Amino acid sequence: MTLNLLRLPSGTVIDGWHVVKELGNGGFAVVYLVEKNGRPHALKLARHRDASGDEKKTHARVLRELAILLTLSHPNIVSPRGYGYAETGNVFLVLDYVDGWTLGEWKERKHPTAREILSVFVKLASALAYMHSKGILHRDLKLENVLIRKSDGEPVIIDYSCATHGHADELTDEGLPPGTDRFRAPEQFRFLREHIDEHRARYAFQVADEIFALGAMLYELLTDARPTQCRDRFTLNHPIAAPLPARKVNPRVPEALSDLVDSMLSRDPERRPVDTEVLRRELAELQADPGEDFAAPVHPPSEQRQAEPVEGETPVTLAATVKPRSRKLGRLAAGAAVVALAAAVALWSVSQDAPAPTAEPHVAARPVPPGAPSASPKTVSPDMSAPAPIVSGDAGSSPAAVQEEVSVKTQRPDAPKQARAERGQKAPPLPGVCKGLPLVAALAMGCPGVQVRPEPFECPAGAQEAMSEELGWNVGGERFQLVIDDRKGREEDPWFPAGADVVGVVPKGVTDPRHLQVAPPGTRFLGGKVYLIPEKTRGGAPGRVIVKYERVKLPGKDELPVCFVVDAPAEALKDTAGKTANLASGKPVSKWP
Repeated sequence: MTLNLLRLPSGTVIDGWHVVKELGNGGFAVVYLVEKNGRPHALKLARHRDASGDEKKTHARVLRELAILLTLSHPNIVSPRGYGYAETGNVFLVLDYVDGWTLGEWKERKHPTAREILSVFVKLASALAYMHSKGILHRDLKLENVLIRKSDGEPVIIDYSCATHGHADELTDEGLPPGTDRFRAPEQFRFLREHIDEHRARYAFQVADEIFALGAMLYELLTDARPTQCRDRFTLNHPIAAPLPARKVNPRVPEALSDLVDSMLSRDPERRPVDTEVLRRELAELQADPGEDFAAPVHPPSEQRQAEPVEGETPVTLAATVKPRSRKLGRLAAGAAVVALAAAVALWSVSQDAPAPTAEPHVAARPVPPGAPSASPKTVSPDMSAPAPIVSGDAGSSPAAVQEEVSVKTQRPDAPKQARAERGQKAPPLPGVCKGLPLVAALAMGCPGVQVRPEPFECPAGAQEAMSEELGWNVGGERFQLVIDDRKGREEDPWFPAGADVVGVVPKGVTDPRHLQVAPPGTRFLGGKVYLIPEKTRGGAPGRVIVKYERVKLPGKDELPVCFVVDAPAEALKDTAGKTANLASGKPVSKWP
């Protein structure tokens, strides 16, 4: 059996490495926390064997990642510690285990100052300059692929599965290399448009693409108080219109840093810093003499819940303006406040409509340094039958088919409203209204993208039969204990974003004989999806976290379809996420609710 779908349970041994838990998985490999001789490491296991007919060439990608990492030695780049083949023939790579937060998580947890963010990016630019000097390109720089080590605060670049070097074979059959759409440079999408009829055209990734991705990461940290939340964001790589300067979006961003980010995100790659060593020097110059405005947190903790008052105005709270005479009146007043907030944000978004992009100052063309990857496109690639999208989120690792561009600003503003009025439909909120609203307010406003509630469902007949006949479960009549997300500790109370994918597992320590018989420790619940219900429960909880799992795998047995639901009270709700205990109980169901 190939390991393209297999999720290894805790306790599995691969060439002496003992699997502790799964850390993450993607299209090319699954990463596990493993131990050997009492020391933790990360083991990356290719999803397919070399001879499995894998069109993504995951086996070859892991081998290339190994070859690349063996040539690198830098304190801010993850280091390899071993490699080999599992019994099934799948190649694996053992890496240093970095106990830390992703860059986005670090930003949310630590509320860093502009100086602290700048310090991290100086080190990242240094690592990239070292890597580029060896002709190696990462090609998938994003917040999730940089970890901030908890012990010393050092950033570490991880996940070189998309990386390449000057002599590497081409492993993709698409026009663009693998990567994450939100962090692609705009010239990649222009390339797709210009070569839409050339089935063998391939984009030549270059250092300018890495600089744009690093600029996009920096822009996210400076302008977004909650960068790890899944919601609509500013489009960073529109081929024509650049995003608003970081300082316009967030006045706390120092002007000099905002200007540097603007240059990194330029629509014209020739106007970006010429290479990552030049970028490192520019960042280091800011770090050497940052100024007083670099010492304040870019986003204070309170900003995650409410906007800062405008300078010169006295903050006004609901309690200071409304004194309800009863609980019912208090609830009505709170509802009115939500509507007023939404209306105020709507008016603000209209008044802050972005001006037409101005021409960037002329900068002389910069010479390409010796050994830098070529900027000229190679002509050898896949079927591209459509135009590139204007990306607005982390949609995945391969570019979607190009869609025809429609500029919102060129549409008649009254036309959509009139059409909706004729159909009797409620107009959606204006762009920008939903950003930053609390979960309940966003739901009340009908904001797009806030799909948090689970839909009622009838369990398919095949899943009901599998639960009753093959698993022997008493559907609707018994409960099983599990860890909701096996990537987090059983004692944790983590935040679960709506829409997140999770894998549950029955932990060790279960003693109930029935539980041990039909759902023993190591049983894995797969296909889990997180939902939220933001209404207060009878027990006083602010809402509920719902997780629906679609498959189960008992130790030593094949996967089976199921309908298994965890319904846990939320300790807190924040934006589109709920906090609850990771150790919970769930039940097999024939329908929900």
